[in-house]
Amino acid sequence: MRAVRLAGPTLTEAEVEGRVLTHDLGRGLRKGTVLSARHVPALRAVPEVHVVELESGDVHEDEAAVRLGRMLAGDGVEVGRPVQSQVRLLSTRRGLTRVKREAVERLNALPNVGVFTVVDGQAVDAGEEVAGAKVTPVAVGEELLEQAAAVAAELAPAVEVVPFRPLRTLVVATERLKPAARRMFAEAVTRKLGWYGAEVVGVREIARSAAAVHETYEDAQAISAELLLLAGASSIDPLDPAHVELVNMGGELVRRGAPAHPGSMLWLGRLDGTVVFGVASCAGFGKNTSLDLVLPFVFAYGRADAADFVRLGYGGLIEAGAGRRFPPYGS
Repeated sequence: MRAVRLAGPTLTEAEVEGRVLTHDLGRGLRKGTVLSARHVPALRAVPEVHVVELESGDVHEDEAAVRLGRMLAGDGVEVGRPVQSQVRLLSTRRGLTRVKREAVERLNALPNVGVFTVVDGQAVDAGEEVAGAKVTPVAVGEELLEQAAAVAAELAPAVEVVPFRPLRTLVVATERLKPAARRMFAEAVTRKLGWYGAEVVGVREIARSAAAVHETYEDAQAISAELLLLAGASSIDPLDPAHVELVNMGGELVRRGAPAHPGSMLWLGRLDGTVVFGVASCAGFGKNTSLDLVLPFVFAYGRADAADFVRLGYGGLIEAGAGRRFPPYGS
């Protein structure tokens, strides 16, 4: 592209036709505007006008942004309309956002390309922004977009939203709850699990005994529960009935404790096809804890393993504001 400086008061229609404005001159004359004869009166009111003339192989910023967005978008993601050289990528459904960091960084290593996303593993609703793409100048060369396409194809999909599954879920409390606490527990569980679309097959309270816990595990198998949430079971006592009976039933204790706060006492087990989560107290359902960072992965994939706990540590200081990215200037 070729840069051209024009004297505003004397410019002609021929001088601006098809050229692209490179600086903001007010409403209707924003950077990236493809000029035509109708813009001449407004342009003549300013002292100087900066434009570029697109040449063969040049791609206007809006078209370039749309193409970048389409390179990024995987399943569950749609590309919005371009606005001043950038597009936003929106989730088309409620689900788990997966972002390939390598793809984002390699694309951003290219000149004049900007790709920005939410963090990998963020749960989003339909219509939420999950990423954006733009180019810096008002036009870029076709060769640059071809380079970007090669990177995106190699690492596709760069951004996708995995839908949640309506997992059959059984919720059990081994604490003896007062009526008010029981209601709060049931409300919190129903609200959170309902957001994922879970099929809650029961919310019950049992004695903290080997027989009661053993029966719970048997019930979970009998109803083909895909997720079992146990509240009130210790993560550190190896003789807690929740752990002993899990092993007696042929299950496995996968992980004790999570690298996050609050929620560090979360534990993970597996019983055939059932994911078993244990939290230290029923009160844990009423606030955001490490459990709320793991559940999106469980409802997206129908499984959980130790790796889902390992990833919690980075950004796991939930109490201080998980995901906060700006300095606390006002404190």
